[in-house]
Amino acid sequence: MVKRALLALGLALLGCGSDPITQVIVVVDSDIADLEQIRLDVVAPDGRTETATAALGAGEPGLPRTLTLVHSTGPLGPYQVTATGLRGGGPVVDRRASFDFQADRSLVLTMHLVAACQGQSCGGQTCTERGCESLDSNGRLTAWTGTPPRLGETPMVDMGTPEVDMCRPEVCNDADDDCDGAVDEEVTVSDEACNGDDDDCDGTTDEDFDLQNDPMNCGGCGIQCVFRNGSGTCTGGSCVIASCDAGFEDCDGDGTNGCEIDTSSNASNCGGCGNVCRNPDRICCTGSCQRSCP
Repeated sequence: MVKRALLALGLALLGCGSDPITQVIVVVDSDIADLEQIRLDVVAPDGRTETATAALGAGEPGLPRTLTLVHSTGPLGPYQVTATGLRGGGPVVDRRASFDFQADRSLVLTMHLVAACQGQSCGGQTCTERGCESLDSNGRLTAWTGTPPRLGETPMVDMGTPEVDMCRPEVCNDADDDCDGAVDEEVTVSDEACNGDDDDCDGTTDEDFDLQNDPMNCGGCGIQCVFRNGSGTCTGGSCVIASCDAGFEDCDGDGTNGCEIDTSSNASNCGGCGNVCRNPDRICCTGSCQRSCP
């Protein structure tokens, strides 16, 4: 079971007390000035859904907003979270994530809603300020320091309370990860996975993955080069558009919105970028300027 604290501008009691808490603080910030409401939907492993909403605007607390999820019983995950920014009662932008609680740890899940993601589709991934990313956010959870990270900031780990913020399940790294006084005990050796851990215990982390050129792990584990109406490749740790689907072009050179132009019907880019149907009697049909569409 998960208990939740309603969206607020920081919660003074987070992380207080002598006993560690198993919790995830969802932080929502945005660069979209005219959002009127934020909604968070949380789906538990058993399918139950909890929803929290927060109003924005005059007389309301400013961004960022936080939603505290406290684990009490049941499996630690996976939990599914969807953050939606609304205007006029309708959705403007959303972001999705999946995570697992970590026992006795207070962690931060950032769900920033950015203007560049409006109208964008990332297929089975989600749109973030860094482009399309995997829904699995376990590798991107950070320790709660008492201050919600703002959009554009890199969350910092609270080094002052290692017993709460730094302990985690034991992995093979010659360190006492779970803070029980033993090193690498009860570690199960497995095939190497791209997750920041030395799964096969050979002294090297993620050695089987080329983060500079792997389109499934580009610049970091789980970052897939997926583009709207096109396909991508990984070059130097960055996702770039390799090709656009038939009938689509990347006319603005902005990879975050993929191949955004349908050249079969766009009068300003008819059949290709920059091909304008200048005659007012002409419209773009199947990639050419015509008087009317068949």
